[in-house]
Amino acid sequence: MKGFFSKFYLKSELSSGVVSLYMNRVILQIANGMLGLFLPVFLYLSFDQNINYVIYYFMVGHIIYFFTCPIGAKVMSKINLKRTLILSVPFLTLYYVSLYLFESDVLLFAIASIFFLTMYRMFYWVPYHTDFAEFTDKRNRGKQIGFLASIASLVSIAVPFAGGFILDRFDFQTLFVIVIILIIMSVIPFFLIRAVYEKYSFGYWETFKKLFHKKNRRNILAYGADGAENAVGVVLWPIFIWQILEGNYLTIGLISSIVVVVTIVIRLIMGKYTDKVKKKKLMRTGSILYAAGWIFKTFVTTGFQIFIASTYHNFATVVMRTPFDALMYEKAADSGHYVDEYTVMREMSINLGRVVMLCFMLAIIAFGGINLAFPVAALVSLFINVL
Repeated sequence: MKGFFSKFYLKSELSSGVVSLYMNRVILQIANGMLGLFLPVFLYLSFDQNINYVIYYFMVGHIIYFFTCPIGAKVMSKINLKRTLILSVPFLTLYYVSLYLFESDVLLFAIASIFFLTMYRMFYWVPYHTDFAEFTDKRNRGKQIGFLASIASLVSIAVPFAGGFILDRFDFQTLFVIVIILIIMSVIPFFLIRAVYEKYSFGYWETFKKLFHKKNRRNILAYGADGAENAVGVVLWPIFIWQILEGNYLTIGLISSIVVVVTIVIRLIMGKYTDKVKKKKLMRTGSILYAAGWIFKTFVTTGFQIFIASTYHNFATVVMRTPFDALMYEKAADSGHYVDEYTVMREMSINLGRVVMLCFMLAIIAFGGINLAFPVAALVSLFINVL
């Protein structure tokens, strides 16, 4: 299959490094797809349906990662990217073990889960994006991203429904056990990646000075906006649809799976189109469509409307994110020796944006319903165009 698509769609060979990285992403996407929509709901129920506590939980995690991201890069430069990626997997496994034990002592395992998740983020995201920028073909990066993302989606079509089915028939603990097994399996592709050495040349405090330097303002605004609107989608949207569907996990999973099917074809088309037109022009169009999707979601009140709004929003996401991600990896690759430094500052910008948005969420929810945050996400998403 890889050869067929390389010849007729990509018209270029996928490097073994890219294939290995995406094998890992596929396994993780299956695991996250089973739980992703339901994790905020799990936390919401564990915190006695106090949404402020859910927001605090995510906020603390992003704040800590913001300050520890450069430390992870320093470790990466000492032991190489491959070993750092391998090291990340045990921490992600312990994160889900903490969630499995969460209800036995909410405070203790909230702290433990945030710690393990931070360690995973430190050792995963910077080497992953650095490797991906180096392993992908610059001339066909859009097609490669669209193709790989579509393969990941194709494999995980039934995953949200499966997650909903498990929750409907069993419980969160059963789902956590399945996810933990998948996470452990996700380490296997990392052993197939060739070792890449990158020296992170910035000092700890120097990283912050570089991040907030005036020449990086466009990057911090664009990536911060990306993180900010993402926080609304990750934290509030799942709880919002769970409330509308009155806790029907099976329906939530079924709707999500159907939406994935529609998205796959769109992503393949957009990936190929991305390499033929100016990425920024396509990204501007996509961001406007994407912002409109958040506006539509503000007025959702039924399951059918959730399906329509999610399908449209996923379409807009593909139009926006494919050129945005391709441009991001292009900028990282063009940084040459500083590819890992660029990636660290991108990660920090994303998490800073998430923290700021989560603070706004607390204020917005105090004055009304969850959906009042959606127009704010719509406005913020337009700022990715300054990249």
